[in-house]
Amino acid sequence: MATRTKECPICLEDLEDPRLLPCIIHPFCFECLEKNWRDKLPGDDVRCPVCQSEFQIPKNGIAGLPIRTYARELTSPEMSELGREHKCEKHHERVKIYCFECYVNVCAMCCLETHKTHKYEQIETVVEQFSRSIDDEIKKVTSRIECFRGVAAQLEAESNKTLDSIKAIELEVKKRSKDIKQLVDRQESDLLHELQSLKSAAETEVKSYRDRLQFAVTEMERFRTGSLELRSKGSPSDITQAANKVHGTANELLQTWVIPGEYHAHSYMFAPVNIDELLRDDQNLIGHVVEVRDSGNIKRCYQDVSATD
Repeated sequence: MATRTKECPICLEDLEDPRLLPCIIHPFCFECLEKNWRDKLPGDDVRCPVCQSEFQIPKNGIAGLPIRTYARELTSPEMSELGREHKCEKHHERVKIYCFECYVNVCAMCCLETHKTHKYEQIETVVEQFSRSIDDEIKKVTSRIECFRGVAAQLEAESNKTLDSIKAIELEVKKRSKDIKQLVDRQESDLLHELQSLKSAAETEVKSYRDRLQFAVTEMERFRTGSLELRSKGSPSDITQAANKVHGTANELLQTWVIPGEYHAHSYMFAPVNIDELLRDDQNLIGHVVEVRDSGNIKRCYQDVSATD
């Protein structure tokens, strides 16, 4: 019996707030996963209840698992019946001819009745051609997946660089403010608030980019899994019947998920002021947060320093 693709393997009901595990293939209800791993913490090792693939619970818990979507679904209910012998519903004969003009598999009687003027071949004759086409699509999408993973890794490195620079500034701000605490409490608070805003903005930006990359990988992994299952379990008739759909879905994925450019995170440094000069005029005694541009130019953020000097 074919398994319903929108049924949770745990509760056996329709999926509610479906979440995908890293094995990509198996979606579960969010609430079912929470109950199943209620004694687990972020970072703990768990296994997929279906295929037993091992992975770690994300840092923000079950909520960190990607949401299952049904857009661009390659597989259909009949894909659960890969490998079965196909017969013509009208003539009850074995389907063994592929019509290139109608993109369908037909039986000999259908060919004589409605396809005799079309270009057609025996399925066994053209299956290798279609199989190679599917292999090509899988290869292109796999390559795109690797590109997205590379960009995701670079994104994480850039994000860490930003957060490290902000952390270093926080430490220096606190160290410099210690000696002149009574005079600069307000300025220290303002600077730390500014840094927190920068940190929050950086994390929000990175999360948005990371989520998009993960979503793209999830969509393409689903395509690849379905296509590999078709290649490994499908009959020649299955393959020829689905090849055109595989090609169209692969093109749509590749057009939608263009290889992204490298992510360049914001970088900051601390620019201290001359305390001796500022003491005389009761000016800013700590310094300012500045963004370091790739060109080497320094831009002051959130305030015009010249206006405060």
